[in-house]
Amino acid sequence: MAHNEYYTFDQGTVNGKILMNVQVFDEITKRTVNEMKNVSLDTSKGIQIPGTKAVVSCSIKDNEIYVNIHVRIKYGVNVSQITKEIQEKIAISIKQMTDVNVKHIDIEVDNIDFE
Repeated sequence: MAHNEYYTFDQGTVNGKILMNVQVFDEITKRTVNEMKNVSLDTSKGIQIPGTKAVVSCSIKDNEIYVNIHVRIKYGVNVSQITKEIQEKIAISIKQMTDVNVKHIDIEVDNIDFE
């Protein structure tokens, strides 16, 4: 089901609004994590069923962006270091592509990949 949340981009004195659907931020987050080494989105729960966790969940509150993701980390990788790197890369990617600053990024490490 599609999200109906929008970020409103303030253009100052120019007439009209620019609205970005929350799915824009979901997709940027997914692609950013998928491009990283030693980490993957945790899709072990299978398809998205209402009431279960979303692998990537972005939300907009008071026109600020909040990101929550579930990941798997490769065995042997420093979890603290890689999660900080994930947060930085997501924030940079969203800023570069949308000119929007992310307010908060939560990362839930759900599993370790031993392969």
